[in-house]
Amino acid sequence: MEFSIGILRPSSPKYHQQPHIAAAPLAATRSACNSRSKSLHSNGLVDLMLTIINAHGYLAGVVAFLICAGLLPLIRHTAVNLDIHDLPGHLKIHAVPIPRLGGIAIGIAILASLMLSPFRGAPNVTGVCLALMVIWYIGLLDDLMNLSPIVRLIAQLFAGVLVSQTPWGLKLVGMPLFDIVLTCLFVAVFVNAFNFLDGADGLAGGVAGFIALGYAALYSNPALAIGGLVAWILLGACLGFLAFNFPPARIFMGDSGSTTLGFVVAFLALDFYRVHYHIGTRWLLPLVFAALPLLDFFLAVLRRVRRRVSPLSGDRQHFYDLLLERGWSSMQVAFGAYAVTGALLIVGWICMDASWQLSLIVSLATVAGLLLLAARLGAFRWGADFMLMSRHPRSSDRSSSD
Repeated sequence: MEFSIGILRPSSPKYHQQPHIAAAPLAATRSACNSRSKSLHSNGLVDLMLTIINAHGYLAGVVAFLICAGLLPLIRHTAVNLDIHDLPGHLKIHAVPIPRLGGIAIGIAILASLMLSPFRGAPNVTGVCLALMVIWYIGLLDDLMNLSPIVRLIAQLFAGVLVSQTPWGLKLVGMPLFDIVLTCLFVAVFVNAFNFLDGADGLAGGVAGFIALGYAALYSNPALAIGGLVAWILLGACLGFLAFNFPPARIFMGDSGSTTLGFVVAFLALDFYRVHYHIGTRWLLPLVFAALPLLDFFLAVLRRVRRRVSPLSGDRQHFYDLLLERGWSSMQVAFGAYAVTGALLIVGWICMDASWQLSLIVSLATVAGLLLLAARLGAFRWGADFMLMSRHPRSSDRSSSD
């Protein structure tokens, strides 16, 4: 059996049946893994879940939701008992300590759902899962031990090397070393962009969930396309976490959660680029979908470089900080980010069906609009007086910053 991807584009028949891309290895592995699964598992809950996910790939998201939402109360209780809290500080906007380690549930939900999917055990997918585990584990260590930015960056680049050795590695110029470097940078940028985004209740999880929904809508049968399956899994994990993180948050995801979300979104982008080779603007849609966290990340790096401080150091000039300064509540910031991300999904879908000229114009206009909005909020004020802003945290703003 081969894997195919059907794109939900009623007005564009060419998207209903995409060419088969590197399907044979995954198809063969899937068949072998299914046979092995029958011999290893007795009839029970695991077999039932495997049957459901094989038949309806989008239900993998339901499994991820149940796992994440089911684990969070236990993790929160453990974090409280062990006094593992995110404490208020000059770079934080919450006024009281909040339990963290919610990223443990996110990581387990995503990995467990993948292990119950038709792609479990596939060599190529195993490499991606190993990279995901590296990102998740180093984030968890950072939550517990406060690792240095250099250690975290090295781990992220190593995860990028693992991805580069799979079919999802970027192959742009035919020079292996250069392509490995590009893949590593791509992964590191997405990982840190979502780490920076984790600064208000429901923000990173909600934005990642919207982006996952944007990718999931592209696949008519996610059981046969790993991109669609992972998108639904990510969406389910995000919704499960938001049940406990939506304002006011009862638990934070920590670096183990935010970096995991960034890595999975990066994988969805790489998978889209790899599969839709026939679309000239295939590189636009992933960037448009994630334009909000990416622009916030690059603006943060730029102003920190101008101030001659580490790009991975913290400040209080992210877009959510600036909105909170203007009197927005954490809930308003979250809904504002959701609205912007939803609009970006529409722009991305338009770029899929349009000519490359129109797609480029629409994308540039969208980025220009976001930059104008950022300028109006004050994101381009480079003065050092904005490095540590003096706003006192309010009890209603119970979230962490990068």
